[in-house]
Amino acid sequence: MCGIACYLGNNKEEGLKFGRRAGSILQHRGPDDSGIYNDEHVTLLHRRLSILELSALGHQPMDSSCGRYCIIFNGEIYNHLDLRKRYLSGHSFRGHSDTETIIELFRLQKEKMLQEMVGMWALIIWDKEEKKIFISRDRYGQKPVYIRRVGKSWLIASECKPLLNENEHPEFDATEMAEFLALGNYGHLGTHTFFKDIKHFPEGSYAWLSHSDEEAGYKIYWGLPDINAKDKVPFDKNVQKGLHDRIVEGVLSQTLADVPIGITLSGGIDSSIIAGILSTYYDKEIHLFTAQSPNSKYDETKYVDAVISKFGKSNFIVHNKNLNELSIQKDLGKYISIQEEPFGDPSIMAHGFLMNMAAEAGIKVILNGQGADELFFGYNNMAQAILLQQFKSMQFRKFYDNLKAMKMGKTYMLRTLLKSLSPATETKLRERSRINRRDIIDPQLLQGVDNSLVSLSNSGTFYDVWRESIFGVHLPHLVHYDDRNGMACSIEGRMPFLDHRIAEYVATIRPEDFLKHGLRKYILRESCKQYLPDIIYNRTDKIGFFTPLIDALTKDEKWVAEQMHNRRILKEENVKTLLAKLSSKTLTIPDALQIWRSISVNIWMQEFNVPL
Repeated sequence: MCGIACYLGNNKEEGLKFGRRAGSILQHRGPDDSGIYNDEHVTLLHRRLSILELSALGHQPMDSSCGRYCIIFNGEIYNHLDLRKRYLSGHSFRGHSDTETIIELFRLQKEKMLQEMVGMWALIIWDKEEKKIFISRDRYGQKPVYIRRVGKSWLIASECKPLLNENEHPEFDATEMAEFLALGNYGHLGTHTFFKDIKHFPEGSYAWLSHSDEEAGYKIYWGLPDINAKDKVPFDKNVQKGLHDRIVEGVLSQTLADVPIGITLSGGIDSSIIAGILSTYYDKEIHLFTAQSPNSKYDETKYVDAVISKFGKSNFIVHNKNLNELSIQKDLGKYISIQEEPFGDPSIMAHGFLMNMAAEAGIKVILNGQGADELFFGYNNMAQAILLQQFKSMQFRKFYDNLKAMKMGKTYMLRTLLKSLSPATETKLRERSRINRRDIIDPQLLQGVDNSLVSLSNSGTFYDVWRESIFGVHLPHLVHYDDRNGMACSIEGRMPFLDHRIAEYVATIRPEDFLKHGLRKYILRESCKQYLPDIIYNRTDKIGFFTPLIDALTKDEKWVAEQMHNRRILKEENVKTLLAKLSSKTLTIPDALQIWRSISVNIWMQEFNVPL
């Protein structure tokens, strides 16, 4: 896990200056080593966090054995030793780093190698003969790449800060801002970021790029498989075993490291499965990091204790953090700077606390359960897609029994029925609600909003909902904050459920089998039941690392009011209403989140000198 940056232009000194500045900014991503390649057309900067091949044989930038190609790479390729056996058995390797595997495989296969790689990556390879770079990002975008066209040059980096001039006042992206303030959605508008002139390089894509190219011509090499309904299979014992084996393989493959590893454990289904698999098959010490809010209704300590009790404490070393210590006034600015964007709620700060604990314990690699909700339809809106599938296939008993068992309330039931009976009407209502919720925002922030960037999935189509969750409203900002918080502490985050082989297998299973007896992610629960205490297997709620937002806002009430008045983010009458509720202690969760989003935007603008 590392930090990378690239200048692609025609000014060698300008490139070297950019590379040196980027190296200083990205030091936290790679404190163990650094290197620069510089010629008249390109500068490649690498900051190294040593996970595999701890010796100098893993130093980057790294040349291919033929001398034509030079690579900078951020990530881990979990099957790289297998790739050596399959395609490079006759090659004499200098060391055992995955970087060396990639550059030699690229020498033989070029972009075709992407189909063979299992893992996460952001990589740039300079072709010294063709005078262009090859750039690629992993299938889910776990490893970040940002790109900006400045004059006749391209600037590329793992984070946004190196792409901003020291005294720049960058413009904000109006659509991204409106979506965040109104709905809390972000990271879902394709290549757009909160910075108007900085774009994401898209996940699951690659490009060949020269300094004279005005546009980066992205090509997609992977997407979620869309399998015809008639070809999908029921979730029987054989399929259950197949899913189980792929999940275990995904988890164990991500223990590949020459340093100690740890895991985060919330007490939910997903992280508990990771803990159970490691406890069963991994014979080394496992550092377990958790954070709770004691004496609150959201305290998940009993679930964490159930996992530890089930597997014993033989190889668990437990680290705990009290989330009641969270201070928005003290900590929000720090995490806005780390994330480089406003974010949805304080749970991201809670995750940051876990990374700090891991760093203090000397851990460089952390596994977590992110991605399972997206893959296995764990969110409420995704469960509706399954219910619709059951309704349309006339499985009315299953439809009713699941609705009743989920105990989601009358509103959820009515919306589900409306989607079933009149999906077009329901979509129009969602579109109208989306626009109406922007009414709270000060009009100056809405200038330049492009509604064509915002697309709503067809809630009646199983695949569309799945794809929107993974490439739209859910996963992109999760992989973003995991990368940023981890790398701020020089820690590599890994997500075993995002092994693409799991998704390709899940795509073959009938949609109606994902929800049974009111239990979301039913096929995951059943496939990994042996790793779950009963109290967790039967959970129907979803909490995660809950952070007491209303309490935190109340504790810092004076400072919150100052932030709300600092810039005109929301309309004045709405600010007064929200602060009156805060003062009278009558805030609801939606109210609290609206305040949170407003002050997050305000602090982001301060931190990055963004003008209104």
